[in-house]
Amino acid sequence: MVKNKKLTENKMAGNIKLDIINIIDDILYEKKYSNIQLNYYFSKKNYTQKEKTFIISVVNTVIKNLIYIDYLIEKGTRNVKKRKIKQLLRISAAQLFFMESDNAGVIFEAGEVAKIINEHQAGFVNAALKTILKSKEKFDNEIPMDKREGIILSYPQWLVNKLKIDYPDNYLEIMESYKKRSYLSVRFDKNKMTKEKFEKLLKEINTEVLFSVDEVYYLSNANIFDTEIYRNGEAVIQDASSYLAVKNLAVKDGEIVLDACAAPGGKSLAILQLFNPGKLISTDIHEHKVKLLKELKNKYGYGNFQVRLNDAAQIENLEVKFDKILLDMPCSGLGVLRKKPEKIYELTSNDIKNLKKLQKRIFESAYKCLKNGGEIVYSTCTFSKNENTNNIRYFLKKYEDLEILDLEVPESVEIVKDEFGGAYISYENKYMDGFYIAKLRKN
Repeated sequence: MVKNKKLTENKMAGNIKLDIINIIDDILYEKKYSNIQLNYYFSKKNYTQKEKTFIISVVNTVIKNLIYIDYLIEKGTRNVKKRKIKQLLRISAAQLFFMESDNAGVIFEAGEVAKIINEHQAGFVNAALKTILKSKEKFDNEIPMDKREGIILSYPQWLVNKLKIDYPDNYLEIMESYKKRSYLSVRFDKNKMTKEKFEKLLKEINTEVLFSVDEVYYLSNANIFDTEIYRNGEAVIQDASSYLAVKNLAVKDGEIVLDACAAPGGKSLAILQLFNPGKLISTDIHEHKVKLLKELKNKYGYGNFQVRLNDAAQIENLEVKFDKILLDMPCSGLGVLRKKPEKIYELTSNDIKNLKKLQKRIFESAYKCLKNGGEIVYSTCTFSKNENTNNIRYFLKKYEDLEILDLEVPESVEIVKDEFGGAYISYENKYMDGFYIAKLRKN
């Protein structure tokens, strides 16, 4: 009986490892987002909460440390030809070197999972992991000094070089910060409930508040997903950095507002719930994303909310002059690496150059459609200066009637202001996404 129970437990553990292998394969080779794939598997499989926590931990650990893990694998083995065997080695290395695990147990279990994938690979997997475990210190010492930071912290070398230029005094701290864990954050609708009511609900569902910015709360667990207020949309997922970009739009009653790169719609919803615009037009260039915006409109039923299919670089197509424009730009996404660590392996230096050009085209189109006295909030979820400070310098030089306005940021939020008054939401904020926000008025 005990033996049968142990066999069942081993089989279940093996099945979970196979699921993790498939999730990582989907992320790295099918280019799917980690959070989307995790949610997909959680919706299809009847995992316990403990199993979900383990799966999330392993997937994030592998992705966040991928370059270093692959370095160790390449040093300790001959060429790994089978893709799923490589994922198994990656998972096992993550457990051995970054998680609290029984090393012998990890190696044994990897051998058992290898038998399921390909019975001839079990011995190879076992030997490879033992070699890596035994020789890790030697392999570490063999990393060339000029590549050490990138390999150890798993950043592409071109990005390390760029960060050294942008942030020569603290680039290492920035790199380390964005390898740390992310936290769930939700914003409650202050029109539907008070702060006291929301906090009381959190206590009732055994959820601790880790940090908050106005109506945005960072939570110790995901229990809120099982509540009525989440299901009916009175509480939604939103990061405080994104919320602050919306808050600084400071829409007055009756103003005509544009959210130019709006999908999936979190910032549009915040505009409608924080302010009372005469009209909010939310646009996106992709039809499938416009569909998401229309679903949001149908769910909440705001009469002053319009959704349009439109290229943000051609805002003049809308034939409207706006009082306020939110430009949450397409960007490299370096500020959200804690949540989407896979993004770092998809980027190239040319991507950032191309994004900078796109950001300029979008801003120039927005400028043409902004009323005199109107205001633009420019934001990105990246700390790359090419996409932020350097763009603002360009805009201010090209358009002499633009001025930078002061931002409203709570004292609890660490920011670093650039030479023009734009604000970087600093990496020193443990909970918030890395963001840049600048507010400009057309005089």
